[in-house]
Amino acid sequence: MLSVARAWLRQEPRLLAVEHRRFYHAYLWVYLMVLGLYVAWLPVFMVLKAPRLAFASGIMVLVGLLGVLLHRQHHMLMALVLVLGSLTLMTWLASYCFGNAAGYEYYFFIVMAGIHLAPLSGKVRVISTLSLFVAAVLSLMVASQHVSDGFIPVWIMQSFNLFAVFMLMVTFLWRMLALTEHFERQYRQDASRDELTGLFNRRQTLRQAEKWWQDAVPCSVLMMDVDHFKQINDLRGHAAGDEALRQIGRLLNATLRQGDRAGRIGGEEFLVLLPRSGRGEAISVAGRIRSLLASSPPQFAGSTVPVTVSIGVAVSHECESLDDLLQLADRRLYHAKHQGRDRVVAGGERQQEREGESCSLLAAPETARQGDQGEPPAEHGHFADRTLVG
Repeated sequence: MLSVARAWLRQEPRLLAVEHRRFYHAYLWVYLMVLGLYVAWLPVFMVLKAPRLAFASGIMVLVGLLGVLLHRQHHMLMALVLVLGSLTLMTWLASYCFGNAAGYEYYFFIVMAGIHLAPLSGKVRVISTLSLFVAAVLSLMVASQHVSDGFIPVWIMQSFNLFAVFMLMVTFLWRMLALTEHFERQYRQDASRDELTGLFNRRQTLRQAEKWWQDAVPCSVLMMDVDHFKQINDLRGHAAGDEALRQIGRLLNATLRQGDRAGRIGGEEFLVLLPRSGRGEAISVAGRIRSLLASSPPQFAGSTVPVTVSIGVAVSHECESLDDLLQLADRRLYHAKHQGRDRVVAGGERQQEREGESCSLLAAPETARQGDQGEPPAEHGHFADRTLVG
């Protein structure tokens, strides 16, 4: 039962905005602590012979439950007003009954922290703070006429309330700090990842390539492009195309080593970075990726979606700059497209130039991409039959 309640509380409401996630989790924790405070006050007020306060505390338990439910239903502002307002009222009543030396006025600081850490506008915060200040001053004015009846020493009540407020504040601030660190890590990850495939995005991939190049780390790059991707979107729908991209992302994560990097740098284009890898190892990795995709095509709506990729391979020692390296891999990718697709090209530029094809490919790359939409896909074959090495 406890695990079910914990899972229910941790589950975020639907359509919860990203900027509200920390507020949702932190204040849900606060509301539960305030609810526990109301429950603890019930027997305390009975022992202190304050049945009216005990009755009010029971009512506040129901109010606290209502606040949690409203918060869970995404009515966060209403829940904030309800819970903090009820705590202010209970603090005022307890101060009135037991005097200003009993320490119940300390709970006003919990309310003030709740107001200023909530995502409220500046005007609302100022008005709420002034209202809370007036309530605190009034409680001190009326509480001076009432003192404890001596059943429990006043210093014990004051110490207990001071300890309770201290623990509530520390727990609240600790929870806020933990959530802030958690969501900051998640935000950084989201900013560096492609949402669809889970791979690195273009900026993060190129940043990693630049870092390795500046550190003189020898590496190989694989420039990949999905064959006939527009046909997949046109004939099977964009959802099928998305599933094809996700499948490529899964295969890349399963195939590459821990230190390798793979990123989606365009609509259906991927860049794989293989640090400290030579031409032979890069060709082997590229062939394995191509073969795995051919043997494990994505499934969509109960049917198989045939997907192949063309891959251009380049090694860092072939070029004098990172831009030249990426352009070389891109040229070899277009060479793979021209040779029939579903293959790996790691050279062959001289033969291509002799045939007079290199100029047209470099002068009109968009034309080469458009030609990818109409030509039939090549038949699957062995890796050795699909690799061109210069």
